[in-house]
Amino acid sequence: MITMTEIASLTGVSQATVSRVLNGNSSVSPETAKKVLDCAKEHQYQPNFIAQSLVGNKTFLIGLVLSDISNPFFAELAKAVESEARNKKYSIILFNTDYSLEREESALEILKRYRADGLLFSPASWSPEVVEKRMQYDMPMVSVTIDMGKIDSVYVSHFEAGEKIARHFLKMGYENFIFAGGKDDDKEKGFLSGLSKDGVNLDKHYFYIDSHDDDEMKTNLAERVCLAKNVGIFAHNDIQAVKIAEILKELKLEIPHDAALAGFDNTFLAKITTPALTSIAQPIEEMGKLAVERLMEKIDGVDKEKCVRYQLDTRLISRGSTIKSNKFID
Repeated sequence: MITMTEIASLTGVSQATVSRVLNGNSSVSPETAKKVLDCAKEHQYQPNFIAQSLVGNKTFLIGLVLSDISNPFFAELAKAVESEARNKKYSIILFNTDYSLEREESALEILKRYRADGLLFSPASWSPEVVEKRMQYDMPMVSVTIDMGKIDSVYVSHFEAGEKIARHFLKMGYENFIFAGGKDDDKEKGFLSGLSKDGVNLDKHYFYIDSHDDDEMKTNLAERVCLAKNVGIFAHNDIQAVKIAEILKELKLEIPHDAALAGFDNTFLAKITTPALTSIAQPIEEMGKLAVERLMEKIDGVDKEKCVRYQLDTRLISRGSTIKSNKFID
């Protein structure tokens, strides 16, 4: 394996110049940079990250701790983060927590032992107690997908997304509404807010279904959808929406004529279901890029003590699962 010293000898330039070229410094002339890069490529140069970490006190490793990598949304987010990190000469260590705070804590301890330079994470909990505890963690970090208030965050407003779904259902003429998800979900809060603003009597026309129990969800859907008319169902993510679509099919109910259905995340699942699923799209690539960029700033000490929070916009993608007539397409 060739070294920077050997590249310098072969190309007739100083080792300092070789170092600048290989580290992306633009102050070197294009001709010299090409000569160095061609030599490095020909001899399959590999940077010595251990040596670099000893000199610069960096390991060039960042942790990526996600809630559920079986969810296509998080898989796409991981891809966006890895791509941006690689562009900045960093590698990632990926952890899956399954929304377990204990597993999140374990991942953080492992990252400490590996001397990772920073952490990107989708938190299992963002309670005030957890936020305070994370603030004491001796490592630069950025929360992705959730606004953690006092911690740098890149996220979208789930509340505003819920309002968008409510407005869409109302525009399509639906009169009864169901939210399927977990308790205290900001999507549900926004959904309720949007319905209330339009004067919907929630006591008569709204029902909540806990999506954690598939059997209970099936029973409640059978009861509520069969009894009511013009029902709009908002599932807290695309995976749950697909499950609901299967249940409705078993019940011989047709989407969207018997019940409309909308999801969240706009993953590939939304495009391959029949009918295609209306869903809230998050800017995944932008989210991953911004999160990595902010983490790099914190690692390099730029505005290290400042809390930077980016709220990105969502888009409602209207598809056949909520639209009875093409003339209503947004």
